[in-house]
Amino acid sequence: MKNKYNLAARASLVALVLTAAFTLNASAATLWYNGDFDGINGLANEKNTIVSQAAVYDDFNVTGPGWNVNAVFSDNLMTAGEPIVGADWEIRTGISEGNPGSVVAFGLNAPVTVTATGRSGFGYIEYMVQVNGLNVNLTPGTYWLNVTPIDSGSGRSFNSTTMGANCVGTPCGNNQNAFFNSTYFGYFFSNTANLGQPYDFSNGVIGTVVPEPATVALLTCGLGALLIAVRRRRA
Repeated sequence: MKNKYNLAARASLVALVLTAAFTLNASAATLWYNGDFDGINGLANEKNTIVSQAAVYDDFNVTGPGWNVNAVFSDNLMTAGEPIVGADWEIRTGISEGNPGSVVAFGLNAPVTVTATGRSGFGYIEYMVQVNGLNVNLTPGTYWLNVTPIDSGSGRSFNSTTMGANCVGTPCGNNQNAFFNSTYFGYFFSNTANLGQPYDFSNGVIGTVVPEPATVALLTCGLGALLIAVRRRRA
């Protein structure tokens, strides 16, 4: 009976430890993606091209207890074959028209992976420009993301517009709440006066959702109780 009990207790302990590990160390996944290129337009999102600097920001909502962001990306229509040497990226909060809000996290000339998406338009090829290796913790709320490719001195890059095809998270697709930073910050794409119609742009966030406090507490208590039971049984 003792051996059977110990075997069951050990099996339960292993199962609980594995459950805790999977819960607390979930694999990174796309938490927000505003959607695929819709073939309609693009907005200058580039640095060190024939345009010295232009940046597109779009909004996303962090839900639950919060997110741990491991990577950020933007989809850009770019000159085929142009070498992208890095990217500037920012996450901001509190943006309004003419108001840059506050920078929560950023990187300058960050290393990137550049991957063709298989889409194209207006004579340009679309590439996903992704900054990896981040460790940014975001509490629940609304944020704005920018990922601007850095070129080698020529070419062009345009953040792809989207209406939300294959989007993930919220807002999902075109909620008419994007900003542009070039000669001044905060050009607000929310009405038909800006670029002819309201646009949103193809950007995304990769990471993990912070576990609920109740889940962490339950796993901790369960592990503790099981360990105590095993030790008492051995004694």
